[in-house]
Amino acid sequence: MPPTTLEGLFTYPSFVCIFLAILITIANVIIGVSILPQDKRKKGYRLHRYVYGSVLAMLVLFLLSNHFLSRNRLWDFAIFAYFLLVIPYSRKVNVTLHAIISSVGLILLMIEATFSLF
Repeated sequence: MPPTTLEGLFTYPSFVCIFLAILITIANVIIGVSILPQDKRKKGYRLHRYVYGSVLAMLVLFLLSNHFLSRNRLWDFAIFAYFLLVIPYSRKVNVTLHAIISSVGLILLMIEATFSLF
């Protein structure tokens, strides 16, 4: 049964993990936009990479918490694969394309947060 209050919503550990992944992804998008000028790219790239790693860590925690609840679906693994494979390789193609693909990843996380409780 889906939760009806915010208190009930945040008692699900899997929702907390996906919610933190969304917040960290938003922070990473802001960091990525701030390092667009060439002079700031070297300084901010390391931070951008570490924050991206923390997004992956939150997704792993989400998958683990769902595993213990026996609710992992193929869709959950597809979103993790998207973040693990597609987003890093899009950076090599084009910076603007990387930003668009990362924004699609954020939308996928929001869809996952919406449907992970049902």
